[in-house]
Amino acid sequence: MIPSLEQEIPDKVRWNHDSSKTKKIRCKLCGVEYCRRANLVSHMRIHTGERPYCCTFCGKAFQRSDYLKLHVKIHTGENRLRPKPFVCEQCWMKFGCSKSLQNHVWKHSGERPYACSVCEKRFFNKGILLRHENDCHSLEKAFLCSLCGHGFARLYTLEKHTRIHTGEKPFPCSQCGKVFRYKYSLFMHNKMHSRKE
Repeated sequence: MIPSLEQEIPDKVRWNHDSSKTKKIRCKLCGVEYCRRANLVSHMRIHTGERPYCCTFCGKAFQRSDYLKLHVKIHTGENRLRPKPFVCEQCWMKFGCSKSLQNHVWKHSGERPYACSVCEKRFFNKGILLRHENDCHSLEKAFLCSLCGHGFARLYTLEKHTRIHTGEKPFPCSQCGKVFRYKYSLFMHNKMHSRKE
């Protein structure tokens, strides 16, 4: 059983440059030791499969926010010297390649041209479709929902799924108070607020 990160990892760990005196926290699953709680939390995502940082351009998910920031530069063109010539006519967001712009425009239109070959669920982005197929249809279903029996390859995906049954919506909008089941839904909602300003 994978331990709850909040219960198993101490909030504060003493930091000392003398490594012999530094208190370390150990991963109970594989024994790796860390001096900082944040590093252990990040490490635990290897075991849980949690990838909470999701690219809004292609749907690829990452275990760490810094990995996501580096990845997003591929879409925005920030890691290139050339300008971002592809501009969305609805929100004026700029892109380094036409494919990233097309994926973005489908978000505005609601068009979902990519369909899952197994369950026929539709997606506006091929990357998100591939992640769905990998999470829902390809891997061993080690995590089962106790309420409906649906299986998931990753604990994180099961936890997100459980919100459907519980009705939990843990992501409130700070501007209007509307609440959302998923972080990505809140992110897209906040984009609507920023377009109005």
